[in-house]
Amino acid sequence: MDLALIISILTKGLWSATLVVIMAAVAERVSPRMAGIFSGLPLSALIIYFFIGLEMGVEFTVASVPHGVAAFVATLAYVLTYYVVSKRLKRFSATVSTLLGVAAFFAVAFPIAEIPFTLWTATAMTVCVLIFMVWLFRRIEFVTVERPVRYTARLLLARGGIAAVLIVIVITTAEALPPKWTGILAGFPTTLIPTFLILHLTYGPEQTHAMMRSFPIGMGSILLFILSVTVTYPQFGVYAGTAASLAVSLTYVSIVVLFGAARKNRA
Repeated sequence: MDLALIISILTKGLWSATLVVIMAAVAERVSPRMAGIFSGLPLSALIIYFFIGLEMGVEFTVASVPHGVAAFVATLAYVLTYYVVSKRLKRFSATVSTLLGVAAFFAVAFPIAEIPFTLWTATAMTVCVLIFMVWLFRRIEFVTVERPVRYTARLLLARGGIAAVLIVIVITTAEALPPKWTGILAGFPTTLIPTFLILHLTYGPEQTHAMMRSFPIGMGSILLFILSVTVTYPQFGVYAGTAASLAVSLTYVSIVVLFGAARKNRA
């Protein structure tokens, strides 16, 4: 196997594993609300667009953006399905919720892939669905984790392994498909799937639901990252363009966190 390919696969896997471990730790030791907001960071999208940009070119990457924006409607379908199923199902709740959530993602993604979206139509549709999800999840309680589990090397390896495998599969598949499917797969919940499973299996569905409440708000960060790619990649190239788009994304998250803190203080 080519050395560059091995390094690429290891980098993708290590990045994803680290993100999932950090995300679960934030939910356990800080708050599910913060984990929900931070899960809206372009964690998977960053590495997907970065490697696609390097390996397939800027033009290919920019062409995938409209469907990349629209794909987050499918991501929200995954989150909503997981929420509905896990509220009603008592046995095998985490497994069934995950499987039906992934099925919902592709059930929405396949029709989206066939629609000739522009950047404006994709953004308008996704923002409308985001607003609806914020309204729908507004009554979910922020249940905190009272006794976080003790971390061990085996636990961390198990948590990160799922995400590492998922992201390598998604990126490898995206590189072999047309630009519109690259965009669609950028919305695949590669970090949400293992994070939801970790919280659900360890503490129960309530902590997972609490994280979901903030996710639609945090997801504005991913959208801004992907939208800015259409400007930053052609202007600055993949390396500097990724950094510039990430700065835009982090600015949004900072504003959301500061606004939330100010609102909490007033209350």
